[in-house]
Amino acid sequence: MEGPNFDPVVDEEVRVGFRPGIFKIVQVSPAGEEPGNPNLQTSQSILGTVDLRQKGTGFALPAIPWHLLKYVDETRFVRRTIEWLKTCPDGRKYPGYVVDYEVKEGEDHEGNPSIFVRFFVDPDYLYENGHASQEKVAALNEFLNGVRDELLSLDLDRWISVQAGQARRALDVAS
Repeated sequence: MEGPNFDPVVDEEVRVGFRPGIFKIVQVSPAGEEPGNPNLQTSQSILGTVDLRQKGTGFALPAIPWHLLKYVDETRFVRRTIEWLKTCPDGRKYPGYVVDYEVKEGEDHEGNPSIFVRFFVDPDYLYENGHASQEKVAALNEFLNGVRDELLSLDLDRWISVQAGQARRALDVAS
């Protein structure tokens, strides 16, 4: 089974190590294609390239290899991994009782750069007769541990925190 797709996408914001400023991706040339000639393969096109335009100045950088990109949104890899897990057919199940999630970057209590992931769980799932079901809590913990393991395998430069919280119902929000 293939993993998440981390290929660049048009309009994503990136930095390039040899040039200051923030750039927007304006064109993506996938691995194995050369812009204007899909039959020609070069050493750069094997890895894929992007055309960039600097925010503010409009300065253009054509055919920048993917491996030189540093993404402004450091949570993109986490988001794409979670979206991949939602459709992953190889035995990993994204549970139906998880109704949403959020991903935020920041610092932990010791000032370490971190990414915080919170899954929102349907409160009706966890409780039976007014008490939390131990089996359902165990299943939720197993899911959270699987997500944490998957995110840790990305080897990001930030600490990863994965938590669950109760989803709010529409009636709860209205009151």
